[in-house]
Amino acid sequence: MDIGPLEIGLIVVAIVLIFGVGKLGDIGGALGKSIREFRTERDKKDDSPQTTKTEPQKEPDGAQSEVKTSTEKLCPKCGAKMSPKASFCRDCGAKL
Repeated sequence: MDIGPLEIGLIVVAIVLIFGVGKLGDIGGALGKSIREFRTERDKKDDSPQTTKTEPQKEPDGAQSEVKTSTEKLCPKCGAKMSPKASFCRDCGAKL
């Protein structure tokens, strides 16, 4: 099932006959745009943080929780409180 130069030439001739010479640039542009969008969406999905449900840890001392709230970060997008080590917002997924 090898595709040689003759078969590729026949496919190109068929495409030209179906779409016409004027539309080939538009088809190529649309194909390139689709591939770019697919790659960017795939990269976004790979960069998104993995969300897992974890139960919050209980603080044994009330004074320790007060210190922790003073060092928490706020999400610039939704305003949720984040830990100082967080890189992404756990609510909206925005990068901190």
